[in-house]
Amino acid sequence: MYRFKFSPDDLFVNRLKTYPEYDILVYQGQMYSNKESRISGSGGIVVYDTNTNRTGSNLIYPFVMTGSQKNVFKKYKYQPLVQNNSGHNQFTSKYWLEASGGLAESAATIAVNGQITSSYGIESPIKRNRTARQNTYTANYYNVEESDQSLAFVTGETRDITDNNGNQFSINLTASALQNIAKKYSIMSEHFIFDELLTGSAADNINFITIPSMYYGSTIKKGSVELNYYITGSKVGTCSDKNHNGLLIETTGSSVDSVVGLVLYDEGVIMLTASHDLENNNIEYTSGTPASGSWLTYGTTLNDGESPSPTLSSASYGLYFQGTSYVNSMTMFAHAKKGHLNHSNNPTYRTQTSIGSAVLGSGSMFAETSYGINNIVSGSYVSASFEKTTYISKVHIYDEDGNLIAITSLAKPIKKTIEDEYTFKMKIDL
Repeated sequence: MYRFKFSPDDLFVNRLKTYPEYDILVYQGQMYSNKESRISGSGGIVVYDTNTNRTGSNLIYPFVMTGSQKNVFKKYKYQPLVQNNSGHNQFTSKYWLEASGGLAESAATIAVNGQITSSYGIESPIKRNRTARQNTYTANYYNVEESDQSLAFVTGETRDITDNNGNQFSINLTASALQNIAKKYSIMSEHFIFDELLTGSAADNINFITIPSMYYGSTIKKGSVELNYYITGSKVGTCSDKNHNGLLIETTGSSVDSVVGLVLYDEGVIMLTASHDLENNNIEYTSGTPASGSWLTYGTTLNDGESPSPTLSSASYGLYFQGTSYVNSMTMFAHAKKGHLNHSNNPTYRTQTSIGSAVLGSGSMFAETSYGINNIVSGSYVSASFEKTTYISKVHIYDEDGNLIAITSLAKPIKKTIEDEYTFKMKIDL
C-alpha cells in the first residue's frame, strides 16, 4: 500500500464567517422559526433530532446504571465527593440525609443495578421574562453549621435585600446580574451603564428576551436586530439597532427615534424598557388585567408561563436577527504523480494461469512463480499493446501514528496510467 506525506503546501486551514438568519414569529404561545413549526413543543431549534416529533414512551432518553458494588455509596443521588470523609460534615451531611430519607425532594432511592433516567429536551426555544424591582428574595441553601442534620437543608427562606449598612432596598435582580457584563458595551453607548435599571423607576419593569447561543453562534450580528409588534396583523411598533451600537431605536410607533431597549450581542439578551403605549385596545396580556400594548408586553406567551387569553389572539410578535458563526475547515491536496500508483494488490490485477507448486522428493512444497499482469487495454480491431493501468477509487488519510482517520471515496474510479498525473482536492470540517 502506497503512503505519501502531505507537504506544507498541501494543507490549508480556512475559517468561514457566516451570518445565519432567523425570522421568528410568536403567536398564541407558539414560536415559528423561519416559517417552520414543530409538531411537539412550543417551537425552537431542534436539539436532539432523534426525538423530533416523537411523543410519550417513544422518546429517547439518557440513563446510567447503578453499580452492584458499593451499592450504598452509589445508589443515592447525593453522594460524598470521596469515599472516606466522615469527618467533614460539609460533604457528608447532605449524603447522610439522603441515605436516611431526610430530604423530601429526593427521598426515593435507586435499587442496586437499577437505572437512573433523565430526559432530552426536544427544542431550544427563545424565552421572555418580565421582571420588576424587589426587596426580598427566596433562598434555598444547606447549613453546614446546623448540628441537627434533619434541619440542615433549608428551602423557601425569605431574606431581605440589604446594603452594606444593613438597610433594606429594592433592586431588579436580573438586571443586577447583567450589570458587569453590560459595562463592556459602554464604549458604544452610556446607556449600558444602567444604574437606573437597577434601583430607579426604570427598574420597575424590564422585559427580557433571551436567545440561546444555538441560534446566533458566537455573537448576534450588530445592526441585524429588529422587533415588530402586530395587532390584528397590522404593525403598531418596530424597533431595531439601526445604529449598530446595541440601542434599540423605535422606528414605527408612538415614540419614534426614542431608545426603547438594549441588546447584549454576545450574551443573546434583549432588554426592553420603554413603557409608552403602542396601542390602546386593552388586551388581556395578563389574565384578568386589560392593558395597552407596549414594549413591556412584547412577546407575551413566549415561554413565559402566560396562558393565551381570548383577547390576546389579536396580538403577535416578530423578531428578526442574524447570528455570527465560524466554520473551520481544512483543504488537503493528494498527488498521484507520473509513475506512481500504477500497481495494485488486487488479485484480479494479475493473471492466474500459472500454478505455483513443485514436487521435491517424497513431499511437495510451494514455490512462488512469476505471474503476468492482466492487460485491460483493449482495441477495436486489433490487440492493444500492454500498458500498466490502475483505477483509483479511494484516498485514505492517516495520522502520524498510522491510524486511519478519514476516507475519501470517488463517485467514479479514476483511470491512471504511468503517464497520467492527478491531484485530488479534499475538504474536511474541523
